[in-house]
Amino acid sequence: MRRRVRLKLVLLSGVLLAVVSFGFTLLNLWLSHGWVEEDLKERAIAFAREIAVTIGDRRELESDALLSEQVREILTIRQTVSQLDILAIADNATTIVATSHPEVRLPFTRQDVSRVRRGEVVSRLVEQGRERYWEILAPITLSGTVAGAVAAKFSLDRAGRLAQRTRTWTLGFTAVSVLVVSVLVGLAVHRVVDRPLRAFVETIGLVRSGDTGARVHVQARDEFGDLADHFNEMLDRLGRFNDELGRRVAEATAELDRRYQEVDRLNRLLFEMQRRLGTAERLAVSGRIMAEVAHEVGTPLHSIAGHLELLRQALPREQMAGDAARRLDVIEGQVARVTAIIGQLLDSTRRPAEPAGAVDLTQLIREVADLVQPGFAAARVGLKVSGAAHLPTVWGHASQLQQVALNLMTNALDATPPGGQVTVTLRAQAGGREVVMDVTDTGHGIPGAQRKQIFDPFFSTKAPGLGTGLGLFISARIVQDHKGDVLVDSEEGHGSTFTVVLPAAGARRP
Repeated sequence: MRRRVRLKLVLLSGVLLAVVSFGFTLLNLWLSHGWVEEDLKERAIAFAREIAVTIGDRRELESDALLSEQVREILTIRQTVSQLDILAIADNATTIVATSHPEVRLPFTRQDVSRVRRGEVVSRLVEQGRERYWEILAPITLSGTVAGAVAAKFSLDRAGRLAQRTRTWTLGFTAVSVLVVSVLVGLAVHRVVDRPLRAFVETIGLVRSGDTGARVHVQARDEFGDLADHFNEMLDRLGRFNDELGRRVAEATAELDRRYQEVDRLNRLLFEMQRRLGTAERLAVSGRIMAEVAHEVGTPLHSIAGHLELLRQALPREQMAGDAARRLDVIEGQVARVTAIIGQLLDSTRRPAEPAGAVDLTQLIREVADLVQPGFAAARVGLKVSGAAHLPTVWGHASQLQQVALNLMTNALDATPPGGQVTVTLRAQAGGREVVMDVTDTGHGIPGAQRKQIFDPFFSTKAPGLGTGLGLFISARIVQDHKGDVLVDSEEGHGSTFTVVLPAAGARRP
């Protein structure tokens, strides 16, 4: 690229210089040629006049021998004069008195003679093939009267040869000067243009290879110097921009890593919550089973214990000795042992005691939403939480209410196809005495025949293996324990809305 630019500049400069130089040279030669011919014309006229002046009287004009000798001497001295005639004019006739070429007469017409008789000098340029010459007819005046004329033929061959030689040398010198100037222009372009461009190209190559500290070093105080300064300034700004970009990328990477760790923490927390939820569901089932077992087994055991006591009182004292008394003690001990085991099982399935307090339901729901957000994002389901500002608090157990919200959001997620939306809305009603949470999904809805069973244990609308059917049962029990209600509004094919109504902390139900 650098060589092409340099070559273009040199060639363009050479062509322009050649055109201008040769143009002016040819113009000068053309003008000089015209000036030379005009000068030769003036010289020829002056020569003819001088010859005419040398004839002083009519006797000389009529002495043809003397004039013929003068003509020969003149032709010997003036080699440019190819023919010289001395004419005598009488009336309207002309007579050749002396001539250098008796066999050829110069072709002057009567009009030319008339002009000469009026004292004019006749001149014309004649071109015959390669021969060019001036024909001059100058009057000879004797005693104020035109008595004759000097006719001369001045050849331009010598002048043409000199002009041709001049043109050859001039054009040769012009060509040499164009070549020399082209070489000098090439050197100037190399120094003024090529070297700065090479510095720019080398610097760009270094920057492209990764050397961000490379700079253009041009010492010239011209446009290239200004360009180098601006280019270096641009590289400085680009370096600062790259540093800033690297810093921001590092910050963004650190922020991304922090958020990834936060998401990982939330995922672990969600897994732990789900594990606890599963444990709670299993404990709830176990608790209900144990309650039923305790109810079904406890009553017969109490009856057995009562009958044993009655049996002890009804049997005579003498019959209570020995093996009979021992066997009654064994039976009574085993009945007490079974009763104690049932009590221990019931104690293990009861929810741990947690102190009740004022719960900010808005904050609790947002925490649960943050917890389940990764699951919603993975399922490509939108989750939106909205609510009125400054809702009243509710009185209860935060962990249990969190379990209710988690169950409802998880069920809504499972019921909503990808691209759907789950909306959790918090509001107050009944003049601020109740706080309401609506969980609305855009899923498949619940058929009318199943709505009455969804709060029953072990009933589920999910596919087999995807649920135990205890989530809504446990949630309903927790809400009931908090003196609230759970309502459902669903239309098959148009989604469902589960509404949890809880009394505010200052308006608890009795």
